[in-house]
Amino acid sequence: MNKNLLILLTLSVVVYTANIWGTSVYILDEAKNAGCAMEMYQRGDWVVPTFNDALRTDKPPLHYYFMRVGYNILDITPMGARVFSSLMGILTVLVVFLYCRRLLNEDIAFYTGMILVASLQLAIQFHLAVPDPYLIFFLTLGWLSYIYAYIEKQSKYYYLFYVAIACAALAKGPVAVVFSGLLILIFLFVQRDLTWKVLLRMRILQGALLFCVIVLPWYIAVGIATDGAWLEQFFFKHNVGRFTSSMEGHGGFPLASVVIVIAALMPFSFFAPQAMKMIWKDQKKDAFLQFCFIAMCVVVVFFAFSRTILPSYPEPAVPFFAILLGYFFYTVQKREKVGAMRLRVNGLVYFIIALIIPFAAWVALQQENDLKDLSGLAVYFVLLPMGAGIALVYLWKKDLDTALYIYTLTAVIFLILFFYAAFPEIDARNPVTRSMEYMHRHPSMPLVAYRDFNPAYVFSFQKPVKKFETTEELTSFADAHDRFYLVTQERYLPELHKLHNFRIIYQGKDLFERPVTVVLEVR
Repeated sequence: MNKNLLILLTLSVVVYTANIWGTSVYILDEAKNAGCAMEMYQRGDWVVPTFNDALRTDKPPLHYYFMRVGYNILDITPMGARVFSSLMGILTVLVVFLYCRRLLNEDIAFYTGMILVASLQLAIQFHLAVPDPYLIFFLTLGWLSYIYAYIEKQSKYYYLFYVAIACAALAKGPVAVVFSGLLILIFLFVQRDLTWKVLLRMRILQGALLFCVIVLPWYIAVGIATDGAWLEQFFFKHNVGRFTSSMEGHGGFPLASVVIVIAALMPFSFFAPQAMKMIWKDQKKDAFLQFCFIAMCVVVVFFAFSRTILPSYPEPAVPFFAILLGYFFYTVQKREKVGAMRLRVNGLVYFIIALIIPFAAWVALQQENDLKDLSGLAVYFVLLPMGAGIALVYLWKKDLDTALYIYTLTAVIFLILFFYAAFPEIDARNPVTRSMEYMHRHPSMPLVAYRDFNPAYVFSFQKPVKKFETTEELTSFADAHDRFYLVTQERYLPELHKLHNFRIIYQGKDLFERPVTVVLEVR
């Protein structure tokens, strides 16, 4: 195997699989997605997604299918839920390297792979049982297959493009089609090649048929099985609604997507001003660079106008931003005209930012009452300014190559320490894990919920949690049962006065969230 590819695959395996078995499924989105896949797996259902026995209309089923396979191999465990997310990350690095090597050269491909592996944001995404890892991989595969087919006139790769976009649509919905359509139309228009002849050469009719064969069966099946309820809520609430209004507290600020993409590729993104200036000139002469630039802009600009945004939303742009940065770093070392002083300034700015990061981590831990005694974990973040300082020395020596290796090595070491040492200690303090210690003393006692509750309990108990919306329903249940656990939130305690014999066995704030989880033992 190629030495550079072997290095990148080794690093991606080490980073993306780091301790995926060692932390609980607790984060809100991960808990709901992993829990939904668990319920489908337990029912043997491939069509209707449910969470806590209620229809879940947030996402299509592709990631549920992969998690079901993970559960079948590794049981209903955090690793079973996450293993294919990690695989998506490894495959993303692989396809980016292979296509960049063919369309540019091996050095640029290697730089691009290093930039991807060093991304904290991508590493976190490829650790989570959510649909985003699948969307990132399949969009990356599809778009790179398209541009390879276009440049090299390899028509068979157009079919790979259509298959990949179909899988992306089964992972996250119509956004995959919207992005792909916008990207290709803009690219062909800029290339002055938007003609019927080119569209026919793309096998667009065959591709549309192939796309429909892959995508439509499930959408039709879920529409029939739910009398159209899933389709209505998914398309209007979770697609149109998320774009036009803020949902679930996931509002953003203008140009939030730009900040997210830049943050995703620190420290390399601190060289973006010079990189984008160079790319703007060079992309006019290179179709592949132009395609990557447009791909990045389509995603970033689209979410710049969205009223609902999470850090994961613009991440399909990240692999293409990484390719542009990889091209920049390679070209800088080949062109004497690029000012070394500007690169030093970029490195100095990142060094200053990196000095602030450990303090910011310490402050964040101090803000959480249950984590104040873990503030010392901020020491792990000291590794970032240390690496930035060493890299800056090499930038001053005009040794950009060594500086890039130091940035990458620092990030990889930090990520390993973060996933194996720092994050597990924080995760152990989440209210679900801590309250389970009390409930495991009487595992046969039923668990029910009142109104809102932390969704991680569903995955932790590996079964739906019966939820009551009114005190009358809860009182009737209490009259029929001698003893049970009740999970709710602190704000609902005044409503539970009708339950006479209960005691609070656990009360704790959800980590980095506002709600306070409360567990009652009702007799």
